[in-house]
Amino acid sequence: MGIENLKNHFFGRERLLREICQGVLATQPASFSLVGSKLLGKSQILNHLAAPTGPLCDPELADWRPPAFQAGGRVFVCKIDCDAQEAQEDLLSFLQQRLLHQLRQEERLPLDWRAVENQPSMGRQIWQIARQINDMNYRLVVLFDNFDSVFQRQLISMDAVDELRPLTLELAMVVATEQPLHDLDRDLAASPLFNVMTQLFINLLEPDAARAWLEGYAESYPVIGHMIDELLVMTGQHPYLLHRIGDILLEIGQMLPIAQATADEIRPLIRLRLAEHGRLLFVTLRRKLQQPPTRVSKETVQRLVEQLQEKPLPMNQIGRDNFAAANWLINQAIVSYSPEGYRLFSPLFADFLAARAQPEEAPQPRSAPAVPPIETDIYQQLTKIEAALLRYFVEHSNTVIPPEELLAKVWRRPNATTRRVQEAIRRLRQQLEAVSPPIGAIENDRGRGYRFVPTQG
Repeated sequence: MGIENLKNHFFGRERLLREICQGVLATQPASFSLVGSKLLGKSQILNHLAAPTGPLCDPELADWRPPAFQAGGRVFVCKIDCDAQEAQEDLLSFLQQRLLHQLRQEERLPLDWRAVENQPSMGRQIWQIARQINDMNYRLVVLFDNFDSVFQRQLISMDAVDELRPLTLELAMVVATEQPLHDLDRDLAASPLFNVMTQLFINLLEPDAARAWLEGYAESYPVIGHMIDELLVMTGQHPYLLHRIGDILLEIGQMLPIAQATADEIRPLIRLRLAEHGRLLFVTLRRKLQQPPTRVSKETVQRLVEQLQEKPLPMNQIGRDNFAAANWLINQAIVSYSPEGYRLFSPLFADFLAARAQPEEAPQPRSAPAVPPIETDIYQQLTKIEAALLRYFVEHSNTVIPPEELLAKVWRRPNATTRRVQEAIRRLRQQLEAVSPPIGAIENDRGRGYRFVPTQG
């Protein structure tokens, strides 16, 4: 299998995928919440589930599915990206339109469209579609990527949640988020639509799957076959870094006669380039370390990470007071474990953290201003209204600001729709996520407004 083909090949996650297949295709469909940090492969999992060659549809994977669906062709998969502009504007309408477009092309599924159109609301239309599909012994599975947006930006109301509650009896949902649903919005997560979901944490790739991935590279570059064990350590079995190995080999192959190279000759170069190719991942994880959820002590997280930078910690040296922080670090795929104990997932990430632990980045003394001025060129990267919005947030850091106040003070249009605020904040959040080092984040205080929380230290 060539390197280009490897880019489209799905490795590992068999236990997780089997559990999802058995659940969403059970007599009473089950729904799942996939939780994993950014760049860990949640979107690839959903794409694989939706693909004709994925476990929900592929005839060769029939034994992964319950007997009623082993023949194939009886499962309809609809994938929604909740970060899409249309989804941000009206999630239910976007889902309904996507279902109508997809299912109207299915000649094998004679739905009663008049019964669908006669329903009084979009939520009821979706329910009617799912009900008819279920009655014909087919199954509708809806996959929601970037589902954090639904909770953080209130894309669905509690009234809509109540209306959609019967859907759990007719279709299966799989949602992907960076945080557990109860960390995003405890009230919404406790609603009957979401509290029935089985939570599955996405972690680093299994050792056998990571090894198979590297062996695939070795088919094109035999020298990699002599480096597999050390590359497993270097990548930490992280899908993002394993994928980057392929890019690095193509890059090196354009510059050097890699077919004749020895492991000793290219090992330093691969490590050097992987440290650079992995920078986006490392920056993202470092930002995570600076902003753990409120239920996890930031000081405990920092102390554990500092200890792990020095050496692995035996499992019996993680005290009870550190359990919450250790579990969170494992859930974020920042920390892995082996018979030797807990360790940072990759030595390259440990090097990245060490290189940035310089005196100038040490926490400011307590006497320093609570909110230091932001010195960054981000304002030049923003539109005029986005820059004004960020300045207003910074001036009122750690304060909940109602959208009506933002309309009056920033837009100077107090009678405009609050959707204008929501869209601008969505764009501004995307810009803030790309800033390194991070300067802060805009949080959503459900029902009250928005709060800018600057990064401390």
